[in-house]
Parts: sequence; C-alpha cells; structure tokens
Amino acid sequence: MRAFLAYLLLICASVFASESMFGNSGLSKGYVLGEGTSTRGAASLTPMYAEMAVDSSYVLGPGDFLDLMLEDKYLSIQVYPDGSVAIEECGAVNVGGKTFGEAQKLILDLVSKKYKREFCFVQLAALKKFRVNAMGAVGLVGQHIVDPQTRLSQFIRAIGNPLANANTEDVQVIRGKDTIHVNFTAMTTNGDFEKDVMLEQGDKVFVPFIAMGDNVTLMFPGFRTSVAYRADRTLQDYFDLAGANRMHNLGYKAVCVREPDKDPRWITLADMKTTTVAPNTEIEFFVKELFVYVGGAVNFIGRYGYNPTWHAIDYISSGGINTITGSWNQVKVWRGTTPKAISVNVATDPILPGDYIEIPKSHYESFKDFTLFMASLLSVISSAFIIYVNYK
Repeated sequence: MRAFLAYLLLICASVFASESMFGNSGLSKGYVLGEGTSTRGAASLTPMYAEMAVDSSYVLGPGDFLDLMLEDKYLSIQVYPDGSVAIEECGAVNVGGKTFGEAQKLILDLVSKKYKREFCFVQLAALKKFRVNAMGAVGLVGQHIVDPQTRLSQFIRAIGNPLANANTEDVQVIRGKDTIHVNFTAMTTNGDFEKDVMLEQGDKVFVPFIAMGDNVTLMFPGFRTSVAYRADRTLQDYFDLAGANRMHNLGYKAVCVREPDKDPRWITLADMKTTTVAPNTEIEFFVKELFVYVGGAVNFIGRYGYNPTWHAIDYISSGGINTITGSWNQVKVWRGTTPKAISVNVATDPILPGDYIEIPKSHYESFKDFTLFMASLLSVISSAFIIYVNYK
C-alpha cells in the first residue's frame, strides 16, 4: 500500500514538473502550445523602439514583427524579405509596402477562415531598422543602419556631428521627390524641437558645405572655424552658429575684429549683439589680460587694463593728469612692434591694446624747465670760470 501511494506521488510530481519546465519555457518565447496561453503581457505588445504610438499609417516592411491573438492563442510573426507573413494553419499574405491598417485587414481576413474574427487582433511588436544615406559635411559619410523612429538630431550625432565648415542652417532631408529643409542650428541652439523630423526608410540626409569666400572666421584659443556670411547677421549670430556657446567658457576679455582693408578694431562682448561685419572678416577672442600704458605728466604712471570702449582721455584721467603741468592737445600714442608716435584726438580716436600714451608737459612747464636748465648751466659755467681765474 505504501509503495502504491509513493508511486502516485511520484507521478503527480513528474506531471507538475513537466508543465512548469516545458509549458512555460515555450510560452515565454511566444510559441503556440495547443490551446494554452502565452506569458507575453500587454506591455510587451508595445513596439520596443517606438517613441510614440504607431498609428495605422505606418508602412510595413521586412524586419517588422507583429503579435497576433487568435482567440486564445498568441503568435509572434515576422515580415519576411519578400514582404509576406506566414500564419500557422492559415497560410500566407503579402503585407510589404502596405500601411498597418491595410495589413491588419488582410491578416484578419486570412485568419477569419479558421478563427472567429471578433476574437482576433493584430499588434505591432517591434519596428524594423532601416538604412539612411548621409552625405556632405558630416563626420561619417555613407549608409547607416538606424533604429525605427530615429530623429534627425540623433542621426547627425551618431554619424559624427557636422564638420566645422558645414552650413548647418540648411540641412536637407531628401524624401522621395521632396526635400525637407531644416535649420539645424536653430533647432539645437533654440530648442526648436518641431524641426527635429523623424527619419523614414529611404531618406537621404545632406549637410552642405559653407561656400568658399563668403564666410566669417572665428578664432578661439586652440580652435578656428568659419560660418557662412550673411549681411544681416551680428557677431553674436556668428558666435552661436559656430557652436561657441557649447564650448568651454575660458573667460574672454575682448574681441578683435579684423575686416578686409581696415584697421583692427576692438569691441566688448556686449557689443557683439549690435555689431555687423563685412565678408571674410576675422574675429578673434582674447583670454589673456590686455593693457594700455600711460606715461608723462600724470600722477600715476604705469599700465591699465584695456577697455575697448575707452579713449585716450579715459586712460589719462585714470592716470590723474595734472592740468597745470600736462597738456591735452599734445598727447601722442606710440604704437606697433617698432613703435612710432602718432597724434590722436583724445576724445574720439580708438586706443588699441599695447599702446603707450604719452602726455607731454605744457609749454609753460617746458619753458620753466628750460629756464631752470639754463640758469643751472650758467651757474656751473660761472663757477668754473671763477675757479679758473683764481687758479691762474
């Protein structure tokens, strides 16, 4: 009797083990096991790569996966390279190139021959990957496999970002016979996410180069780039277009503007929003401290930090000119690697970094010094004459 009971218990344990080991393992992969149910939950029916809900206008193609519920059975099927799907015990149907809504109707028409249509449904399980061709001023030119529902900004980052000489204001997405023009700079700097289009199968992305000759060059410490010229752009616009606002801020002190056939001029960072330049201008950003030197008839001789908005009168005032001994109308500036003296208007003429401002003495002070010198000289001569006469 005991042996018979032990035998029954062993049979029950074997049956339970076989159900837990084989039934669940098969169902966890989405296979059909007779009339059983699948462990695939409702959450797994959402496409893995979907950024948003995929509507009925989605076009199916090779690589898409569909989940089917046929009464109490779950099937996971793939769209084959020829565009067809095969459904067990029902046959095959071609869904390639058709919208999800059209494919859904075709599949339900096919399975309704064996199953009750009202108890069947079709759901996208995983979206296909596809190829996008990238050309122009990008890091990696050629065809690239992208995940479904990849946006333009993600794709451009994945292919090495635009080159330094790329015209990112007119990135072109060629879709069939249409071309979508995207201002990639405005999108990335101003957060214009509506322009961040979602790529589709067959798209071609072209990033044009900046036209040679019509550009503005920006020079930063250890980095140099160019931006396409446009007459209505300010220096701040060129700064943003160059992506400098995403670079490390090294603490720029001043900006030097070198326009063709003109002397360099210096502006402050605040002036960039209102300053426009000519084509082929060079803009250099300085990090090191710049100085102007003041000497002559001032109370405090020495160097002063360069300020692009200051003129000679501002530096002289900072040095504390003595109006009795100093002269405004004879101020000179020594400039250049081999300094030459130039006369300036103290109130209007620009002062450049490294200039030496000389404030000469007034005519009265100069005459007084000359008189004292002559008096001293005559005193020395007379003393020498007296000594000579006495010696003789």
